[in-house]
Amino acid sequence: LKPKVFRPHLDDVERLSHGKGAKKQRGTGSKYVCHRLNQDERKLFDLAKKKSCASGPFSSFLTLRGTGYRKERKGSPLCNIWRQRCDALEELCVIVEKRSGSGIDGDRLVIDFSTLRVRN
Repeated sequence: LKPKVFRPHLDDVERLSHGKGAKKQRGTGSKYVCHRLNQDERKLFDLAKKKSCASGPFSSFLTLRGTGYRKERKGSPLCNIWRQRCDALEELCVIVEKRSGSGIDGDRLVIDFSTLRVRN
């Protein structure tokens, strides 16, 4: 017997991004983690969904300015909801953080392998 892996449904991820509760599966989302997107974040989220290809584990990525951190929400809802979406699709979660200026830091690539649920 293979243990069943908990994954959110895409419908629930969409509902969370609009600030609504999950319908299909309990345990998707948390009231302690911000998921609701504002208008600017919604545009970036929809653009990233459109750019995604149909094949391969590295089929889509999210590009955002800075880290996406919102002080009033104490977190990054866009990164959180993108990770949930990648988890639902069983994809690698890739986020490109564009930094302004040409400082030492430069752009940053964040890759989250936990959405693949790979065993050691």
